[in-house]
Parts: sequence; C-alpha cells; structure tokens
Amino acid sequence: MKKIFLFLLLFSCGMTLAGQTSDTTFISISQEDAPLEKQRLLDRYDEVFSSLEPTRWLFKLNLLAFSGTNNDVVRASAEVKVVPAISLHGSYGFGYGQSLTNEFTFWNTLVSHRLGLEPRWYYAMPRRIRQGKSANNMSGSYLGLEAVYIRAKFGPRQFGEPAVFEKQRSLALRYGLQRRLFRYGFLDIGFGIGILQKRRSDAPALAQNTWTPFANSQIGLGLALARPKTTSTVGGYCDVLRCFREERQMWKIDLYNLIRVNDLDNYRGLLSIAYERKLGRLPLSLEVQGEWSARHFYDLYNSGANPHEYTGNSNTYGGSLQSRYYYTQRRRIAKGKSGNNLSGLYVGAQFRWVEGRGGSQGYQCGVVGCFSTDDRGTNQSTGGGLLCGIQHRLFKHGFIDCQVVGSQEWVQSEYTQIHLGRTFTTNSTEENFNLALKLRAGLAF
Repeated sequence: MKKIFLFLLLFSCGMTLAGQTSDTTFISISQEDAPLEKQRLLDRYDEVFSSLEPTRWLFKLNLLAFSGTNNDVVRASAEVKVVPAISLHGSYGFGYGQSLTNEFTFWNTLVSHRLGLEPRWYYAMPRRIRQGKSANNMSGSYLGLEAVYIRAKFGPRQFGEPAVFEKQRSLALRYGLQRRLFRYGFLDIGFGIGILQKRRSDAPALAQNTWTPFANSQIGLGLALARPKTTSTVGGYCDVLRCFREERQMWKIDLYNLIRVNDLDNYRGLLSIAYERKLGRLPLSLEVQGEWSARHFYDLYNSGANPHEYTGNSNTYGGSLQSRYYYTQRRRIAKGKSGNNLSGLYVGAQFRWVEGRGGSQGYQCGVVGCFSTDDRGTNQSTGGGLLCGIQHRLFKHGFIDCQVVGSQEWVQSEYTQIHLGRTFTTNSTEENFNLALKLRAGLAF
C-alpha cells in the first residue's frame, strides 16, 4: 500500500507541474563587483580626542593660557588647514593684572596685547590618514615656527612716576601636541626655543636691538568650535571619565604645574603630591597635599628715582588639608549615573601652610647714589578658607581637578638687606585675602 500511495503522490505532483508550465518560476544567481566602503568604528580615544573627525578650520578660546612672559586673561585663535600636513595658526591675547607692592603703598598695573602667527606642520598626519587612524584635522603632534609681537604697559611703581612700556619680538621653533577634548574643548601643549628682542621705555642705555636666545613652554586649555561632531556609538563620556568606578582613595601627582619656563631668566618648578580618601560611604573626603617649589627670577627697573636690577632664587615647601563634600553624588548614584568614587562637583574648606626662603643680588640707586645689594629673607604663610570645584578621573591613570579658593592668609616675614657695609633687618606681619583659580592635572593611582 505504501508503494502505491507514493506512486499516486508523485504522479499527481507531476500532472500539476505539467499543467502549470506557463507559470514556471526561474531563479538565477549572479555576482557583481562593487567598491567596499570603509566603515568608521569609534572607540574611547576618538570619543575624547575626535581623531577621526574631519576638521578644516578650528576657532579656539583659551580659558587657561600660559605662554612665555605673558599670562593672558583671554586669548582667541583660529587655525585653518592648508593641506593635510600643514595649517596656519593665528592668535590674539589680552593680559591684565594688578598687584600691591612696596608694603601696599601703591598699585602696579600690567596691560598687554599679544599677536602671534604660526605655520604648523603635522608631520605624522598623512601617514595616520593612510592607516585609518586619523582624519584630516588639527589633532596631533606638530612642529611650528611662531612669530610673536607683544606690547605691554606697566603702571607706575611709585606715585608720580611715568608708566613703563615694553615691546617684545620673538621667533621660535616649537614642538607641540594639540588635541580636541570631547565636542567643545581643546588642549594645546608646546615647548619652543628661539630668539627674543625687548625694547623698554625705561632702559635707554641698554642694547635695545640685541637678540637674545630664550626657551619657554606654552599651555592652552579652553573652548573650541568646529564642524558638528557626528553621533558616537560608544557608551558616552563615562567610558572616559570612569563614572561607575568604585573608588575610596586616590594618589595624585600634578604634572600641569610641574615646570613653568618664562625665559632663561625666569623659571619655576613645582612638585605636588596629594592623597585623598573617602570617609565611609558618605560623599565626603579628606585630601592631604604636600608641595615643594624652586624659582629663579630676574627683575630690571631703570626709571624714576630708584632704579634697580636684581637676580635671585627662592625655595618654598608646605602643604594643605582639604575637606570635600561631593554634593551631587548621591543623586547621581540613585539615577544610575555614577559610582561611589571621588569624581564630580564638590564644595569644601581648606587649611594651608607654606614656608619659604630666598635671596637676590643686584644694585639699587637712591638719593645717595647707586650701590650693590645682597638681600636674604624668610616668610611663613598660614591661612584657611572655602572652596568649590570639580574633579574627574581620566581613563585609567589620569585626573583633572579645577577649583576656586577664597582664603584669608597671615604672612610673617623677616627680611635682611646688606648695602654700604651695613645690615638692616625688618620683621613684618601681613593679613591678606586671596581669591584664586587652581588647576591640577596629571597621574592618579
């Protein structure tokens, strides 16, 4: 029966197919060659530094600018790509500052304008583009030739004296590293060596046309505006800022302030190490920080009734104790946006102690004529105040900490001066209020 049933089934299927020959369907398979489009895969590195984001122009506004002898209040710049390996960078900086000198008897004001023009060669950019590691942009290592013109006005150092004007021209070969930071930020770090010419209104006897060698560092951190960034496929900023890291303690080494070189006559080194620890499960912590610094300086003043010239060195050491309250952390943990760590916005209080000693040699002129000087002094500063700031981990072993500190300080000084074969010693106590913006960035463990 089974054989008869199978025969009838096959016979009926065959008759059905024979009756439908006009509706028979044919299937064909073919192969067509087409170019393979390169796919863009984002990772953490590109999320932070926009290495795969094409950029032909970049406008920058520095929030922190340090370059040579000029600390700008604001600096704006623009950079335009000419070819993949070469760009043209132009900048303008405005500086302003005031300080009390001579035991708080008069103001010393500084107003400066800075113009800079620099062609940059991103020497590794063509190779990185071919390897698919970078797009045609301004995020990479570069060599530059920077020409700078600075015009500065120093306010009268004593009442009734004229202001001092200084003009600087410099040409420097620079090696630098520029990176985009997320969507609207940038970081530009460089070091240069070159030649410098100064002309001062209070120094007619100096060799005004002499070009002298110099070396300085350059640091810029702020806002950047370029073409809109494409949407990323990675897990947002938390892959970089380590939002969900569980952390109860952290060692911090500051690299941002480690070395500052204005020129060959003015430079400073600062070694700062801090340890921060959480207090239980609360969003509270204590930070203990120690520091040591060394500074070499040169000062020339050749106008008015008391011209002088000094060269000296100073050393300081001290530390601080901070309490911090990360006031948004509990809410962020409840919303699943953060772990129990040492990152986020905070407010707190600070106690600080610093002791220093130093000296200088030079000459000073007065009503009795000009004489050489040999000065020595020590000072001790203690104080405390309130602070607010923001701290974040960066990748595995990095951190950034920015804070505003308002503090009351008491300074005790002992100053000894030797001139005309006589020794004069002065002791003083001063009380100051300081409002400062501090930035630390470096290694974290």
